[in-house]
Amino acid sequence: MKSFLFPLLLLINFPLYAAKNPEVDIVITKSIENIWTLTYQMDRPANRLGFVRNPDNSRIERWKPVSSDFEIVFVEGKEYLNRKDGSLFEHVELTLTPTYKHLSKDYAPFSPYSDGGVLIHTGRLFSCINKCADDANDWQISMNIPQDEHLIVNGKVYTKSASWVDSDDGMNVYVGRQKPIETDSVIAVIDSGLPEKIQSSLNADIPKLMVYFQERLGKLSGVKPTLYASYAKVDDRSSQGGTLPNQIFMHWNLNDLNKKIKDAKFINQTTWFFAHEVAHLYQRSKVGALNGESNQSWLHEGNADWLAALALLDLYPNTEAYVTEKIDRFKDHCVKGLTGLTLIEAANKGQFGLYYTCGLLIHQAIDHAVQKKSNGRKNIYFLWNEFRQRVEQGDEKGPETFLALVEQYASKELVVRIKVLVETKLTNPEDTLSQLIVDK
Repeated sequence: MKSFLFPLLLLINFPLYAAKNPEVDIVITKSIENIWTLTYQMDRPANRLGFVRNPDNSRIERWKPVSSDFEIVFVEGKEYLNRKDGSLFEHVELTLTPTYKHLSKDYAPFSPYSDGGVLIHTGRLFSCINKCADDANDWQISMNIPQDEHLIVNGKVYTKSASWVDSDDGMNVYVGRQKPIETDSVIAVIDSGLPEKIQSSLNADIPKLMVYFQERLGKLSGVKPTLYASYAKVDDRSSQGGTLPNQIFMHWNLNDLNKKIKDAKFINQTTWFFAHEVAHLYQRSKVGALNGESNQSWLHEGNADWLAALALLDLYPNTEAYVTEKIDRFKDHCVKGLTGLTLIEAANKGQFGLYYTCGLLIHQAIDHAVQKKSNGRKNIYFLWNEFRQRVEQGDEKGPETFLALVEQYASKELVVRIKVLVETKLTNPEDTLSQLIVDK
């Protein structure tokens, strides 16, 4: 791996660009004492601030208003910031708790590095006067940091401060002293405190996976992706990772990681995870993400898991037993989960994991059918490239466009079976799944 051209960017400290008429300016400041202060400045008096992302009510415990006149309240599943007396305000400051917190179906607000650095998820900060409209998607953010640290925003390094416009799910911003490294396919900030076995795996496997998917799905356009791998050796047993636009990230909040890495299954799980997340990077187009609504997440989660399975089998032949056993477990999980529950209901029923397990089986069946009809000339990668091209040409993103391609390159009968699996309450899920792949 070659060194990132770090010194060339150290003096860039100006706004990247400005939001159009932002109603709330968001400023984050880290002091040399590691105190994180969040400031909201409104363009008009407000009686409260509402937040875009509300997975739980943990802001009440972790965000502390500097003035005792303010409070965070939890009302009907959403958090709001207001004055205790109900009067209007235009400016408010809070201090944040810069530690890892697992948030269900969301990204951790902070992911610490072992040397004192940290990732902060900007989407956690998005707010609007009163409440955020469904189409609100323009966030003016500024960050100020100590002089001896740097921040990485969208793959670029800044010192002292930076300002930018954020959107969608936000991004992870790195603040600390660790210098990034760069390959032809990825920029990486891998925690130097991670066990050597994991560091070596990440340094070797991520570029290999990037090349693997690039050869099949095309070169990623735009900004080179950034890999963040952070580690806090604390008395906890949780970890979390995912993707945001042009970013892959993983955080281990564990006190027994050195023990875990001795288990081959843990290493295989880690490789699968990163293969899955790299696959997600290719599920975007020039007009945004290809997936549809959350209740149709079998489309992108199932695709990423099936591509992860293919990548492990192709790149790491000794994982065949692991992959086979995992797919068998996915089938068991899908069968049990769809007993009395339709797949399209899973998101609202607390069963989001079904989109991974049932989704993999759907994509496995599609891949098999496409290859069979084309005598091996086409496959799931071909289909996904066609899907991306159709969306870029104006077709609707989501499963309808995708399934139209499945009908074209596989069969109408397979599409019917998939829709039954997704939309129908099944009396015999196992039998329905067995009908997905026929004539093996």
